[in-house]
Amino acid sequence: MSLKKRVMFRTTFATYTATDIIGQGGYSRVFEAVDDSGEKWAVKLLDATRATQEQNKRFKNELTFCLRNKHRNIVTVVDHGVAVEGDKPSPFYVMPRYDGSLRNLLKSGIPRHKVLQYFAHLLDGVEAAHLQGVIHRDLKPENILYDAKADLLLIADFGIARFEEDELFTAVETKDSAKLANFQYAAPEQRGRGLKTDQRADIYALGLILNEMFTGQVPYGTGYRTIGPGAPDYAYLDDLVAQMLRQSPNDRFLSIEAIKGQLIGRQNEFVTRQRLSELQNTVIQVTETDDPLIVDPPRLVSFDWERGTVSLLLSRPVNALWIGVIQNMGSYSCLPGKGPRDFAFADREAAIRAREDEVQPIIDYFKGWLPQANQIYAYQVRQDRERREAAARQELQREVNEQEARQRVLKNAKI
Repeated sequence: MSLKKRVMFRTTFATYTATDIIGQGGYSRVFEAVDDSGEKWAVKLLDATRATQEQNKRFKNELTFCLRNKHRNIVTVVDHGVAVEGDKPSPFYVMPRYDGSLRNLLKSGIPRHKVLQYFAHLLDGVEAAHLQGVIHRDLKPENILYDAKADLLLIADFGIARFEEDELFTAVETKDSAKLANFQYAAPEQRGRGLKTDQRADIYALGLILNEMFTGQVPYGTGYRTIGPGAPDYAYLDDLVAQMLRQSPNDRFLSIEAIKGQLIGRQNEFVTRQRLSELQNTVIQVTETDDPLIVDPPRLVSFDWERGTVSLLLSRPVNALWIGVIQNMGSYSCLPGKGPRDFAFADREAAIRAREDEVQPIIDYFKGWLPQANQIYAYQVRQDRERREAAARQELQREVNEQEARQRVLKNAKI
């Protein structure tokens, strides 16, 4: 929708001139804009005159998450600022202007051989968010953008997502009375009061979308249009979709990783029709590390000293592997008896007994250990993922060989 009057969005180093509205929700609008050099961008603006305090927090969470994002299947924020509408400041952020959405692809028709490639983009993007403690809760074709140049799908619109990290300005829960933006892709538990919503709600939406990508219809009830009749080569996906769409979350897959595993296990037809390298790149994509401790490494943010114990507070919770790394990282400097192995770790806290005059040196030494520990941790995680990837490839090759041998036997043997 063309604007009668151009809208200017200014940040510290750029000005974006909006000429069209390309999207509109309950409390936000998305504009098409050009910067000073004429390059096109999309600007999402929160309507501060209509937004509630809860919606302001959600917008803040969404902005922070997308600013940090480095995953190719999640939209990244490149700039942000505050506009003034009336007497209220309205925050906005700037993201790349893409060529359309998955909805546009569905309307024009997706070639069958491309569906699983695109679905893998969705699995990777949603899994990356889940690994960082973020549940989208509003997955639908309109919220999945399409980059035609890269032939890539990207997850967008985390406006009603559930953020579990403390750093993201506290978790924001949807109130019982709040309505989701679109119930068509909402899981059953999102429609009831007081029901827990977790990553399995996103898995439900992905099941709907996978079926729609093949059939052109969103599944409803027990008699929905399945994949097999229209695409016999992909009939093996119908059981996968059925499990993703179970009414009870407990009966669905627990994680995206489990869905990827099922794709491998069910794909006799799929494996024999695609090159192994393509399968590895689209279904098993483990070389890109989405570990939150690598995406945003722990850093020291605060401390306390009470009753002879100094407590150091990290920016995020650490896991057992990270603790093992810092306690066994080799050479380091420290006060006598105050090395990494002498600390007690719990969640985001590292604690150790210390005199008053030892507090500052302990803080200084600990800050010095963190870069080395984070570097070693990232290396070990990537090494582990590379080993898992190699094992997965070997297993896939074995399955391919077995299926090819089976097909040869069935073709050549006679009764």
